[in-house]
Amino acid sequence: MTKDKYAMVSVRDEGMGVPLQDQAKLFDRFYRVEGQQTQSIAGFGIGLYICKEIISRHNGQIGVESEPGKGSIFWFTLPVA
Repeated sequence: MTKDKYAMVSVRDEGMGVPLQDQAKLFDRFYRVEGQQTQSIAGFGIGLYICKEIISRHNGQIGVESEPGKGSIFWFTLPVA
């Protein structure tokens, strides 16, 4: 989708969702959502941080819309040349 000279890409999942209090920190380096459901999930908490860094260095934005138990929509925008 293109809007105001920006391309927007979004991905929807039907996973566990992200609580509102964690969404603002989700793209921070080494941040991991803690909870019963995430104890067995491996990772270092850098994947979304790396995505944010790449996208922001290309003058884009990244974000998430999520509700626990209902999944998430991760999105990013990049300027259209």
